[in-house]
Amino acid sequence: MLRIYGIKNCSSVKKGLDFLNERTLEFEFLDIKKLDEKTLNLWLQKRSFQELINTAGTTAKKLGLNKEKLLALTDSDLKKLVLDNPSLIKRPIIELQGQIYIGKEYENI
Repeated sequence: MLRIYGIKNCSSVKKGLDFLNERTLEFEFLDIKKLDEKTLNLWLQKRSFQELINTAGTTAKKLGLNKEKLLALTDSDLKKLVLDNPSLIKRPIIELQGQIYIGKEYENI
């Protein structure tokens, strides 16, 4: 089953949902703000924090997080930061057949 994680009113997520609906793909929508550690760990088996975190987003800016600061943090610091602020993650995140697609990568499905 295809799962898409995001925030309903996020324009990037809306575009992803439109893409999936246009292709009549069946999916489950999950609120990324309810992200749990188990799911994050699954994503991190396939992708890195550098790929997952949107340093250009509003949340990162509020936290003063840029690419250099991101590289200076440990994985455990990053995990706590993401779990406390799930809107740091680039959206949407799509899980499909063991793969993780981030942002506009849904166009490759």
